[in-house]
Amino acid sequence: MKVLIVDDGHYIVEYLKHLLDWRTFGVEQVETTTNSIEAKGMLEQSPVDILITDIRMPEVSGIDLLEHVKALELKTKVIFLSGYSEFEYAQKAVRLGAFDYLLKPVDKEDMEKAIRNVTKTIGDNRPENGHSGKSQDGLGYLLSALSVNGSPKRELIPAHSGFEQKLMRFFKVTPADGQEEKKLRGSLEEAGVFIWEAPPAWVGIVPDTKTGQLESAIPTIVWSEPFQFIHKHSVRHSFYQFFYQEKVEPADFALLQNADEFPKLESREWECARQKIQKRFTHLTVKKQKMIYLVEAVRYLYLTHDQVSAEEVPDWLFHRLEHPADAYEFIILAISRLGREADLSNEDMIDNIRTYITGHLDEALSLEDLGRIVHLHPVYLSKFYKQETGENLSSYISSKRLERASRLLTGSNLHVADISHMVGYKKSQYFIKLFKEQYGVTPQQYRKNQMKVKQE
Repeated sequence: MKVLIVDDGHYIVEYLKHLLDWRTFGVEQVETTTNSIEAKGMLEQSPVDILITDIRMPEVSGIDLLEHVKALELKTKVIFLSGYSEFEYAQKAVRLGAFDYLLKPVDKEDMEKAIRNVTKTIGDNRPENGHSGKSQDGLGYLLSALSVNGSPKRELIPAHSGFEQKLMRFFKVTPADGQEEKKLRGSLEEAGVFIWEAPPAWVGIVPDTKTGQLESAIPTIVWSEPFQFIHKHSVRHSFYQFFYQEKVEPADFALLQNADEFPKLESREWECARQKIQKRFTHLTVKKQKMIYLVEAVRYLYLTHDQVSAEEVPDWLFHRLEHPADAYEFIILAISRLGREADLSNEDMIDNIRTYITGHLDEALSLEDLGRIVHLHPVYLSKFYKQETGENLSSYISSKRLERASRLLTGSNLHVADISHMVGYKKSQYFIKLFKEQYGVTPQQYRKNQMKVKQE
């Protein structure tokens, strides 16, 4: 499934994008935009299963987007975001056909509940589903099949008739543009189909029976030899041959049988694991052995640590591995990052985040920027902050921006538009809206009221 998040606040879309582990709900792709006009085009160009949108935006509102969805007869389910002052407006939107609405600031539990309900509805309405709508982790399933330790993990994919016995194929489509993605997703709405973006290509796994249909829709698509997940070596052979033109044999995997460094990743012995991996990798001279070794490392990182995301792993697995030394650097950096996280106390990490925010309120403050400060992946950062403080990171940043704005309003003669930019809001109208929600009056009225207090 695909989700599109639309809000005219840059940080809000970043926060929402990383609020949930979307793959646990069967969502494979999350796109965002702060331009509601652009959002209309995105809805037209590529199928969107779930649209999460602010109800009040400049130029094109959330209601406008809902009407656009209806006019195009799309199957997109719409969830609105609204403030308390827009409560009745949001209720009206639901009557007009929106699936649900959430009050800002959005709480993780509320979002989880809404997404759980909407994905269940989508799953129930798909005739080819044949499964309960539970999450599918095709990436984890594939990594388990490629690894030496253990068989493909059945819990990573919903049970449906004969999946492991079906003939499957890897595919690749280049370039990875929106039109090709639209054709792929439009043709592959069923269980047991997996699509990943690994620029400059789209890659994935589909049943052999789908090849004719896809070739008609996408002439540039290329295929691997067929394989079955029940035969582990056939999966490995097809993967390495198709993506990297490397022929692997069962004997090639013998180097991993006594590799005690990987369980140390699972037990979070970061420094010891890193040193052993570095030492072992530098002694490998054959390219395919380096690849096999790194895939095993990726398998342990991905399946045992939430901080390693489903966004960075496809890049490693289907793109970086072409040059093992390149992939190795990315994987070592990830291990080092996890180790640094473990060295900092949670309290220290929160203090570092807040200190950085205070010093950079005039900047965009993306989750990627904040994550680098404490060596946390952005997918994990917002979850960690909420767990440790009880409040949303976006709410904290907004409150600090508005606190600074209030001081600038009373301590200077700067124009409201200038103050808006100085506290990180490019659009002054959005700043005024947030300020009024926080203080009950507009910035101009707040300044006048404070001046009266001083004169008294």
